Amino acid sequence: MKNLFLVVILAVSIMACQPSNKETTETPKAPTLTLKWETDTLLTTCESVIYDSVNDVLYVSNINGQPTDKDGNGFISKLGLDGNIVQAQWVGGMDAPKGMGIYNGKLYVSDINRIHEIDIASGAIANTILVDSAQFLNDITIDATGKIYISDSNVGNILVLENGAVTEYVAGVAGVNGLLSEGADLQMVSFATGVFNTIDANKQVTLKTDSIDAGDGIEALKEGGYLVSSWTGKVTYVSPDWKNTLLLNTSGENINAADIEYIAEKKLLLVPTFFKNKVVAYEVTF
Repeated sequence: MKNLFLVVILAVSIMACQPSNKETTETPKAPTLTLKWETDTLLTTCESVIYDSVNDVLYVSNINGQPTDKDGNGFISKLGLDGNIVQAQWVGGMDAPKGMGIYNGKLYVSDINRIHEIDIASGAIANTILVDSAQFLNDITIDATGKIYISDSNVGNILVLENGAVTEYVAGVAGVNGLLSEGADLQMVSFATGVFNTIDANKQVTLKTDSIDAGDGIEALKEGGYLVSSWTGKVTYVSPDWKNTLLLNTSGENINAADIEYIAEKKLLLVPTFFKNKVVAYEVTF
């Protein structure tokens, strides 16, 4: 009986020494970026890049001038996953194309105060929607139902395109730029204030983290957390517990990091460099 008592005491002591799950919870390790390739410098003022998983290609928006000039110089390029430029001017006829989204065989592109709908199969602009109230349409994200959300950075509004009509979704979000649809929520970063907010289905805006210099693009990681680009040339990892880790900083080389894309199955981050006229690919590893 005495021996049994000693065994129980020993077992309790060992269990007491074991850390609880709460105590062992740590901030997830930040990923690392390894350079994979760079395109030729033929992508003139490239602002955004998006992956077309159906056709296994990349599309890049090229302002080809100043971001607010209605000069007709803008175009979309088509790239291979190895960085080779398949077609430099795949679709033209735009002014200053920026954010892009893909839904049901269509590529949607923001363009100052217009939204273009490109038929991917034909490579032609099928429809253009004028948004009279807009000043600087920027990023695009599309939810699972096909609702298209567009940031108007200068006005500070998020718009939604549904059934051919554009309406105001959320107003008064200073410098809103990058958008990401996740379930019923929108994630957003601000170019002007450097905040990362979540906007829920009730349009409630909640601050998650800040100090993201000139926030531009957002991409979610399946391991948890987000990659966020800063137009000044940075990429930041925002962990699931909303802590920031700087992964890339090319600002000292005057290389921008505009609206990024992340291909989870290939662990590939694509960074358009704006004035440096190329897209740079990095492998993301944990």
